[in-house]
Amino acid sequence: MRQSSAPSRAGTLRPMNLPRLVLTLEGHRIDAHVARSEEDRAQGLMECTSLAEHEGMLFIHDAPIEACFWMKNTPLDLSIAFIDDDGQILNVEEMSAGSLDGTRAAGLTRFVLEMNSSWFAERGISRGARMEGLPLPVQA
Repeated sequence: MRQSSAPSRAGTLRPMNLPRLVLTLEGHRIDAHVARSEEDRAQGLMECTSLAEHEGMLFIHDAPIEACFWMKNTPLDLSIAFIDDDGQILNVEEMSAGSLDGTRAAGLTRFVLEMNSSWFAERGISRGARMEGLPLPVQA
C-alpha cells in the first residue's frame, strides 16, 4: 500500500512535479495531480495537509484492478471515487485521516480520484456519474 521514506513536505503535494490533468465531473472542473507510477501511487497524498477546493489526486492503473486504499500518514479526511475503464464512477466513499481500514472499489477500477472530504456529496455526485478528461484506453 502507501509507504515511503520520502521527506515530509507538509502542506504541499509531494512531489510537486507530478503531471496535472484537468477533469470535468458533472460540470465541475478538477485540477488533478496524476499518480501513474507505482512509487507515486504508493505515496499518494501522504503528509499533505491541505488541498485547494477543486484540487485532487488521480491514480491511474494500466489495467482495471481490485483497488483498496487506506489513509496511513495522511493527515486530512478525504473523499474517494473509484472509476471504471469507461470513466463511470463505481462508488464514492469517505476516508478518515490516518485510518488503516481499507476502502474498496465496488468493482474493477482503473482510475481512483481523491478529493477533499465531502467534495462529491456536496455536489450531489455519486455512482453512475461520468468523468470527462480521463486518458481512456483506445478501443480496438
